[in-house]
Amino acid sequence: MRRATTTRLVELADELSARDRQISETVGRLKLLSGSQVERLYFAEGASPATRARLARRALARLAGLGVLGRLERRIGGVRAGAAGHVYYLAAAGQRMVAYWQGEGLRRTRSPYEPTVALVRHTLAVSECYVRCTEAARAGVATLVDFAAEPECWERYTGRDGARLTLKPDARVILGLDGSSDAGAEESHAWLEIDCATEGRRALARKAHAYHAAYRAGIDRDVIPLVVWVVSAARRRELVAEVCGELPAEAWKLFAVTTPERLIDLLTGSEPEAHP
Repeated sequence: MRRATTTRLVELADELSARDRQISETVGRLKLLSGSQVERLYFAEGASPATRARLARRALARLAGLGVLGRLERRIGGVRAGAAGHVYYLAAAGQRMVAYWQGEGLRRTRSPYEPTVALVRHTLAVSECYVRCTEAARAGVATLVDFAAEPECWERYTGRDGARLTLKPDARVILGLDGSSDAGAEESHAWLEIDCATEGRRALARKAHAYHAAYRAGIDRDVIPLVVWVVSAARRRELVAEVCGELPAEAWKLFAVTTPERLIDLLTGSEPEAHP
């Protein structure tokens, strides 16, 4: 869609199905989603796997054709990944419609830019955590109370010297552990640090020290989230554990290390927390 009029944008925003709207809003919140992740989120029930994949492809092609979503040139997993490897972002028209749905009006937006390979990998890894939390909620393992990506998950606090500081996790997740999202229900709170093996020891140490400093300063929260490092390689797990282990012993309880496959088990208590 090029230079759509305000009237056409409003008409399109009102015409889209509830599922189209949910897909658009989720892509907007998470920044990037692969075709496979969209399929798992919104086409997981009912028909055969082949039919689910076909329905997801059609929905994404339609939204891309309308200018609501854009598709990156590069596919995750290469050509062999097929349509499931396409990566989608919220295009300019989609950004304006999401703002309209949220009561912010049809405000002007900046044209999206082509992100780096490293940024795509990292953003999709955050999205994967959201997909796994959603799948766990669908299976009745837990209730997904909240999931926020950057920058909504950032935490502002006052340092010990009075300076205003910002803690910048990659995501924040709250799971209800007794099947309820009511106030007072047992919950698991976590800040997620997604490790794609691109940062060295010093960068990891800076992050760990930032969380410890925020804890010592006393963040104004009823529940201090557990900092969960999500890693994909055994060596990285060892390195993160070593870095966190260099902090004072009081800080060790703040951190846990896991893999994407074991994230839900850790958050729900099915797997013991792997502290440094």
